[in-house]
Amino acid sequence: MSEDLLAREEELVRLLAATRRAVEDGAGQEKVRALREETERSFSQWRVETSLVLHQAVQRPVPRPELTAESGLQGPRTVREKVHAALLILQTPASPALISRVYEAFHDDALSVDSMRSLRAGERDSHQATMRPFFVCAVLNTDLQAVKGYHASSTWPLEERTVTPHSAQLWQLKAVAHVAAAVQSVLDSGQEAPQVQLELLRTMAVSANLPAADQASVESIEKMAHRSMRPLLAAHHAASSEVTTSAETLSPAGQLFGKAAVRLTHAQTAALWGLARESAGRVEAMDVARPTPAAAAPSQTSGPAIPAQASPQHAADSPPQPGRAATAAR
Repeated sequence: MSEDLLAREEELVRLLAATRRAVEDGAGQEKVRALREETERSFSQWRVETSLVLHQAVQRPVPRPELTAESGLQGPRTVREKVHAALLILQTPASPALISRVYEAFHDDALSVDSMRSLRAGERDSHQATMRPFFVCAVLNTDLQAVKGYHASSTWPLEERTVTPHSAQLWQLKAVAHVAAAVQSVLDSGQEAPQVQLELLRTMAVSANLPAADQASVESIEKMAHRSMRPLLAAHHAASSEVTTSAETLSPAGQLFGKAAVRLTHAQTAALWGLARESAGRVEAMDVARPTPAAAAPSQTSGPAIPAQASPQHAADSPPQPGRAATAAR
């Protein structure tokens, strides 16, 4: 277990005991309140540490053999197999452009962005008819809709595929950390890391705003990425919990690919357009029928309006009205 996590636990136990003693000894509200605030801060730090340990346990860097071939793979890889091979390295949702660069950096093979355009739609269709160990699936927003521009693995829990205010930055740092781990595994094996891998890692690290990333070692980049992830992990998991609870009502396919989009027939589309045109026509007719301020106002060139004589029944209590006066004058 992480030494930092054990230290946080010991600190939390100490503060809880100190708070209890302060209450029992009658130390006063101010002392107890200060201890409670310190305990809450320590508990927040403990949550961050547990989230980090959980992240590292679930998403351990991929062993080196899996970077070059999948078990039992025969012949050329399909697009879905190439994408998933890159996701095995990244261990986080990623854009097609990043997936392409990572795959080509770690494999002597090509993967174009264009080849991924219809991938998820095909994966959703095949999900109903085939049993596979993995699918290239989607990330979901708070409405449980698939988000464009990201691919993910069906082997990951939904909380790892949920868009939150912290997810974009978190996924970027996770990608850096895992690519660094993959490069480091090459170095640990006694080989020299290919230049294309080093350039990719440094580009990703600079984009993630890691300090001195263009000069730092591979190991340093990995450590910096993990440190930067700490404050984001707990916040992301807390924000994604509500989405994962809502997603329990979806089918297995819905949890992987999001709610199915509503598709209208030609007749339904034509009917909606007809309603829209009818509504626009009504608005236009109302605008034509409504008098303009210029028509209702007295003419500026015809001189002052001549007040009309009030009828006997209203002479005493109704002031003359300019509009009616102008009408009577005409």
